[in-house]
Amino acid sequence: MTKSRNKRSFFLFFAFSFFVVSQFLTFFLLYRAAVNIHWYFSGPRLDLTDFSQFYQAGQLILSKQAHAVYNPDVQEAWCLGLIYPHIPVKGLFYNQSVPFLYLFCIPYGLLPYNTAYIVWCLSTGLMSLIALTLLLNQCTAKPGLKNRAFICLFLAMTYSSIPAYLTVWHGQTTYLMVTCMALSMYFLLRGKESLCGFWLSLSTVKPQYILLPLVALLGLNKRRALIALFLTEAALFALAGCFMGFDNILHYPLTLISAESSSRFVGVNPHVMASLRGILSASMTHNHKLAMLITVIALFASLIPVLILGRKIVKSTGAINRPTYELRRNFYLAFVYMLALVLSPHTHYFDCLLVAVPAALTIKPWLTARQKTDEGSNLDTDTASESRDKPGQEPDAVSAAEIGIASQQSYKVLVGLLLAYPYLSWVYNFALGSMEAEGIAFLCTNIALTVALFRVLIKIPKQVEQK
Repeated sequence: MTKSRNKRSFFLFFAFSFFVVSQFLTFFLLYRAAVNIHWYFSGPRLDLTDFSQFYQAGQLILSKQAHAVYNPDVQEAWCLGLIYPHIPVKGLFYNQSVPFLYLFCIPYGLLPYNTAYIVWCLSTGLMSLIALTLLLNQCTAKPGLKNRAFICLFLAMTYSSIPAYLTVWHGQTTYLMVTCMALSMYFLLRGKESLCGFWLSLSTVKPQYILLPLVALLGLNKRRALIALFLTEAALFALAGCFMGFDNILHYPLTLISAESSSRFVGVNPHVMASLRGILSASMTHNHKLAMLITVIALFASLIPVLILGRKIVKSTGAINRPTYELRRNFYLAFVYMLALVLSPHTHYFDCLLVAVPAALTIKPWLTARQKTDEGSNLDTDTASESRDKPGQEPDAVSAAEIGIASQQSYKVLVGLLLAYPYLSWVYNFALGSMEAEGIAFLCTNIALTVALFRVLIKIPKQVEQK
């Protein structure tokens, strides 16, 4: 027991120290922007990050050129005039963001560029922090389970990762994605389907991730969530159309396809993506379009199996108790989100921060097992099985099921990878020698997490039956 406590103390010290160092590095990114309005310019080279697209969006949508926001010439002229005047442009950093994101960016476009960048990172980061805290509270809430310290540790590890650091470095929208996905899951777990659909609709700020969660809701028969999702989506696009014109709304799919396949634009970089498309593009150096096609086919091919799996979970509700259904549902949703990362046509390293959502959904069995170990008590599983349906005994039955899950080898692999993920991500970024290798490393880790989640999911009914 003493050795176990020493290991835990060492891990906590290491995690805290790593968090302090990573936040110092992140603070430096914001500090250099605060003290130098031209921080993106260093010598003959530009460190132009993704945030320039969102700043551009907030300004163009209110300009006389609002109906030409997706015109490459308009975007290039804006860059030359406001971001880096008199500097030759080797490639256009094209903004292909969804129309309604332009509306969200309006307040930021009203600020000076460096101030807008700082406010963007801090505000979206705070949103994601609040959303993850709510989801973690919902996922770990249980009588007798002390979770505040764990939630702090979980958040510290999440924001210590290289995806979190790169989200700030690039000024990306990943914090917004974490916010929307975490809140959609939070409200789904609370039974508020309409709010779940609302927040999931907002997650289409990166539309490449919506298909599998959409099919998962269909599989789980969450009709109100689906209705709310489509109504919110329609309202968002209609509102955006009032600013940029409805031609841009109708032609947006073509805009997206053109941006993904054009050699004129920079920033897509399919060969370094952390998804199936990345490894295919790295091996098909002269045929990125084929890599994109194969990835899209794989994504659509996964929809029917995911739908069937969701239907089976719903149909089994009558054969298992409510808490067991909720365990299966949570692992199913976590599996779907991880699969979406693997099969997305556009996943970069910073998007791997979304792993925090599946982690939050599936961490409770590990916490329960740790609590039982700390208490020094052994759960009598036979007694728990006999008392599952007796009044007042449900928490013991749930604990038995969760400890059964925690004892699975696949779950141990899952937890081990999640605990190591923030630190492995820094190794991937700095020690592998190439961006292609980094993308493949993230992809392999995400595949391992996806497989582990699936193996745990399909064993949950058997595990509960044994209990």
